Amino acid sequence: MLSLVLSPMKLASLVVVLMGTFVSISSESLVGVWLGLELNLYGFLVVMNPDGHHNPEPCVKYFVVQSTGSILMLSGFLFLTEECVESGLIMSSLGVLLKSGVFPLHSWVPSIIKNSSWLASGLMLTWQKISPLVFLSMIMPSKVLWSVIVLMAGIGAVGGLNQNSVRVMSAYSSFVHTSWMLLGLMWSTVVFVGYFAVYSLSVGLFFYGCSLSDKASMVGQFSSAASGMGLLMLMGMPPFLGFLAKVLIFLISSGPLISVCIMSSVISLKFYMDFFYSMMTKSLVDKNKMEMKFMWAFVVIVNFMGVVLVLGLLS
Repeated sequence: MLSLVLSPMKLASLVVVLMGTFVSISSESLVGVWLGLELNLYGFLVVMNPDGHHNPEPCVKYFVVQSTGSILMLSGFLFLTEECVESGLIMSSLGVLLKSGVFPLHSWVPSIIKNSSWLASGLMLTWQKISPLVFLSMIMPSKVLWSVIVLMAGIGAVGGLNQNSVRVMSAYSSFVHTSWMLLGLMWSTVVFVGYFAVYSLSVGLFFYGCSLSDKASMVGQFSSAASGMGLLMLMGMPPFLGFLAKVLIFLISSGPLISVCIMSSVISLKFYMDFFYSMMTKSLVDKNKMEMKFMWAFVVIVNFMGVVLVLGLLS
């Protein structure tokens, strides 16, 4: 369960995670990028299991995957220093693809997300992607990156259709959103930051609401509102707030790639709507229906701010 009160160990680990990311994206050397990713990894391992009482399986799996990716990256960097450019780029790209969970080295993400805590899962789908995605867009050729975007969008849309676990559904949903973020990163860093901010807020609200879903009546109502708000943003349908992020990428991109991303988002609406319908049905059973009506009205009003922002952007 997510908590607003963090233990000193978890707080220190989160600081290390943030520092690692900033070191990685601000470094001008390959060694600095690798060092930042390693710093991020060691801090995040503590976040996954801060007191040693959680299931160690996802933590061990994550360590093995990230360590393998780090070895591939470091090997690629050594090849680059020896002027073996082609081999170095291939090794580095494979390492970054594995660390970020991007096609074709993406299969580890759902299994680890499924058994992790809500906080670790949320960070894994959002903050942990920043450094690898930024570095990936710098070293990978455009044509290869286009293929990755198309395949990630397709896998995320189709793979999430038959999932019953909320965490696994969110993992496949992240594949679709990763394709949008990579597409935005190819054209504009500012647009990428905007899309990432909206996506992170959506995942944060959705996971926080889900973590509170087993609480008593009042907290249960709040969890429904938070989950609903996050889910509506993740859908990206007009006029909700998530629609703004997709509009920004649509305005700056061109070609068939944007069509593939749109199609994958339309397909993913199926599993979003299934979960949203079940959540709405459960909330309507609540005895205090008036408070629930006010709560859902607030959710809709906040998301309708998206259409105001879109109109202001287009004017």
